[in-house]
Amino acid sequence: MTLETPVNNTATESAIAEWVTILGASGVVAAGETGVGASTIGAKRSIPAVLRPENQEQVAAVLRVAQRHNVAVYPVSTGNNWGYGSANPVEDGCVILDLRKLDSISDFDPELGVVTVGPGVTQGALREFLDKHEGDYLVPVTGAGPTCSILGNALERGYGITPITDHFAAVTKIEAILPDGTLYRTPLSELGGAEVDGLFKWGLGPYLDGLFSQGNFGVVVNMTIALAPAPETVTAFFFSTKDDARLEALVPTVRAVLRALGGSVVAINLLNNQRMLSMMTPFPEDKAIDGVLPAEEVEILARSHGVPAWSGVGAIYASREVARAARRTLRRLLGPVTDRLVFINRQRINMARTFARVLPEKLATRVNGMADTLSGALEIMHGTPNDVALALAYWRSGTLPAPGKPKNPARDGCGLIWFAPLVPIRGKDVRRYVDMIERICPQFGVNPLITLTTINDRCFDSTVPLLFDRGDADATARANECYRALFEAGQKEGFLPYRLNIDAMGILTTGDSVFTRLSSQLKAAVDPNFILAPGRYVSRSFNGRE
Repeated sequence: MTLETPVNNTATESAIAEWVTILGASGVVAAGETGVGASTIGAKRSIPAVLRPENQEQVAAVLRVAQRHNVAVYPVSTGNNWGYGSANPVEDGCVILDLRKLDSISDFDPELGVVTVGPGVTQGALREFLDKHEGDYLVPVTGAGPTCSILGNALERGYGITPITDHFAAVTKIEAILPDGTLYRTPLSELGGAEVDGLFKWGLGPYLDGLFSQGNFGVVVNMTIALAPAPETVTAFFFSTKDDARLEALVPTVRAVLRALGGSVVAINLLNNQRMLSMMTPFPEDKAIDGVLPAEEVEILARSHGVPAWSGVGAIYASREVARAARRTLRRLLGPVTDRLVFINRQRINMARTFARVLPEKLATRVNGMADTLSGALEIMHGTPNDVALALAYWRSGTLPAPGKPKNPARDGCGLIWFAPLVPIRGKDVRRYVDMIERICPQFGVNPLITLTTINDRCFDSTVPLLFDRGDADATARANECYRALFEAGQKEGFLPYRLNIDAMGILTTGDSVFTRLSSQLKAAVDPNFILAPGRYVSRSFNGRE
């Protein structure tokens, strides 16, 4: 095998030679041949090689070789971790362990609604599997698109708007290869209760499965998840307010909706006008000053596209009778604090398309475009993944692929860093948070696009896409500075992220806290040479020093 970048480390060369024996020449390739190394956040790492095992036995063998030669490896599921580092490791010199070929779907129980997936199983693949096997369940989708890993997203504690919003909460059982090559299984499975183990999240004894979530304690090769059953009806609802001053009243109303309709309305998104515009119109570069749209230009664009100050979206998952009652409750609660509330389902979208056929061409085009957007959003709510939301990554940079070709923001040159802090569902706190984002982002040439997504009836997870021109080194540096400024301000205000990108891991891996000491002690116990994903959420040392 010939690598594009020569490996100068003797230990790494020896390890690569053994890995070729285990995986074959096609299983050990250069990073440049796979696309590994591209990143929407602008990070660049030195990657000696990419390993492509085909089963968990090969994963175990790879880790045993890594231990013998003290060579670091960094596992990725599909590598489509947009906005957080894609397939790049935290530290230079790590060999990438690409797990996309571990794509088996097994042990599907159509009666109880559980299924086991490997790291290479994507949202799209699981949807196809369920359709083929008459699985009347929803895929735990995200806006990241059909090519992203179910397992990888759950381990990062991703979330969505389908009934099981917290994707790690849906995980009932994990199997992982530890850094020494041994297989970890939970006690219930080891005692012969593999089936019940997959039905009960907490198992027996200390809950160790959590170590594999946002950690580096093992390579997860199988994950059992509970699926939400497809309800009788799915109805999307959209609401809005033209007056930004009503935000403080809207926020507690969202909380009241979740508490009143917790069984049928599980998540609600709030989006500011710039976030809505990013889905509706190309970025007006000629109107921007230092990359940022002035407030007056935002207002002009918003008026021309009918975009209000704040928009909201959610879904009702229920029987027809319960859905009717839920709509009445939504009208009662949201009516006093919104200007508009509409309900959309597949039937209404089809009616709109039929109506468009008799309209003038220009108006018909607009109606069909709106129907396409609503249809894409509704399909996600139905648990069917698509890449409608992924277009956001291309708003400031990148080249959209040809129609029919999957979007890949890392490959296509997009600049995107996610800042994803937690915000209490209180009006005054949300206002403080919005003021912070709107104050800081423009200082770094970043437009303040804000989404607030409920993860329960107490807390929002906000996603702020820091969009920039990745082809511009200065813009890339400023976007990363913006992230650091947002984190520092958020730390003072109490708005801290729920997950970190590869360049932000120092937030947890530096300093001398009880958490840092305990997590690094646990890491040293299972991985004394720190060969597995070094620097990922867990410090190398006990005292905060390398």
